Amino acid sequence: MTKGPSRSAEIPCHIIAAKLPTRVYWKGDGAGRWMVKYKDEAIARWKGKRLCGPDCTLSEIWQAFEALNAVSVTTFATMSQEFQTTPIWRKLAISTQRDYLDCHNSICTRNTNNGFLGDLPITQWSIGLVRKYRDARGETSASRANKELAYIKRIFSWAYEYEKIKTNPTLGVKKLTIKARQHYAEDKDYEFMLQVARTSNYWYVPVCMEIAYLCRMRLSEVLDLSDASELPSGLLIKRRKGSRDNITAWNDRLRTEWQTAINTRNKILRDRKQPHPIKAEDRYIFISERTGDRIQVSSLKTALGRIGTAAQEEADRLGIQWTRFTFHDLKRKGVSDSSVVSSHQLNS
Repeated sequence: MTKGPSRSAEIPCHIIAAKLPTRVYWKGDGAGRWMVKYKDEAIARWKGKRLCGPDCTLSEIWQAFEALNAVSVTTFATMSQEFQTTPIWRKLAISTQRDYLDCHNSICTRNTNNGFLGDLPITQWSIGLVRKYRDARGETSASRANKELAYIKRIFSWAYEYEKIKTNPTLGVKKLTIKARQHYAEDKDYEFMLQVARTSNYWYVPVCMEIAYLCRMRLSEVLDLSDASELPSGLLIKRRKGSRDNITAWNDRLRTEWQTAINTRNKILRDRKQPHPIKAEDRYIFISERTGDRIQVSSLKTALGRIGTAAQEEADRLGIQWTRFTFHDLKRKGVSDSSVVSSHQLNS
């Protein structure tokens, strides 16, 4: 039998050391706590786990020991939770953390024949299991299947690098192939949703839509806009995903939307008696009326979803045909429409 850590004579006086369960020991730093030593078969190492606090009676220590069964194994859930306490996690963007948490919850609560997938010991994970999860998840959503697969790969790669596991069962498992979505938002569909957005409680949505369309921008790029983006020659667009930054020249339509955003932003801060940040790049254009903080990607997505639903309900009420589109479709529409305008100018 493997011996546990030596039981110090300084253990709480109300506990008789000889009557403690096997491998249970006292750790006296801080307020003190009772620990249990166990072997994690996933990594073939002995670990210590907190069992209960310093005030527990001998009976309570035994109850905690029996509840734990003196056995604790590494599961995907525990490994994922450990990753979420690391400096690597803290350096991730808030939006990435939120998406990863969604992936964590979806993976860990997946039902299997033996319970939740998140509770399955890491030693039972295999390439076949990862592939099976990807394929099953892909039946409902291929894009989510790929995102969750990416998170599984991230967790196992991190665990393998830090020697928490012996093998990486995600190696060789590829993402599902997704046919690129191509949709052009027709003018009538765009104008209809824009009018619905203008009557909504979300002041920033119609302005974001117009600027995204006119400047061919992604959702996150629109929310990045600040006072530093305004130049005499036009709007400076800080592109993401490797695209080059560029300037969209002012026209009456763009200038009107920009000024609307500036005026609304200033009014929100004035009403809240909240000072403007000193640096121009910190003075974001799209802020919340409720908090005065920059609008988050998740908030804009939520607002767009509600406005899209409202637009569909209004279209049904009026008996007209309306085709829903995504925010990213506005970038595609902007690129397409600007190309047509440029072509006409060249031919004239």
